[in-house]
Amino acid sequence: MLSFLRGADPPRTNIATNNPIVFEDGRSSVQFHSRSSEYMMTHTIPPTTQDHGASLVQPPFHYHIYQTERFRVRAGTATFWRGIGSAPWITLSAEPGKPSTGQVGPGRYHKFENASKTQDLVIDVQLDPEDYEREQKFFRNFFGYLDDCRKLKVAPSLFQLLVFLHEADTPLGLPLPHERLGVWASRAFLIGMASCGRWLLGYKATYPEYYEDRKST
Repeated sequence: MLSFLRGADPPRTNIATNNPIVFEDGRSSVQFHSRSSEYMMTHTIPPTTQDHGASLVQPPFHYHIYQTERFRVRAGTATFWRGIGSAPWITLSAEPGKPSTGQVGPGRYHKFENASKTQDLVIDVQLDPEDYEREQKFFRNFFGYLDDCRKLKVAPSLFQLLVFLHEADTPLGLPLPHERLGVWASRAFLIGMASCGRWLLGYKATYPEYYEDRKST
């Protein structure tokens, strides 16, 4: 193992029992609901600003290998992209008379952003088929690590992020001219980088400061 080649990890904030979990000095959060809920979690995403940039809870292009992702906007407005086109796919809003729900199936590139410059986006998220503890493990570790890097003003390790994403079967969407090619290339990139991160650099898929098994919500 070549863990001596990697940079120092940021001190980990203990968020393993927090629910909701607050990030970015209170600007964003993730709340987990019970297993019987229609949506297992709610994300609060602030507007993108010049001072703060995009929220760490706002996802980049990615896809899910096996799961369908469902969304419901509870407050604010979200712009969604699907596939490789530059034009938005759909806008979901909590305003009366406008669509508030949508879904993206397995193997499709997608991302969403807070469409407002002034209002928080509050959005419910569900992944089907649900793997409740695995989802908690991923989101707690992924966002917890990003927030700890933000606090220290250090760049997160791509290897560490991909170890987390590999555990969740969620490749980042590489920017290629064809989505189907991108799906396969992104998965190969995820497997290769995560394997190096885990077995050569010693990164883990979960840390006790971020996630505890069998927690109650």
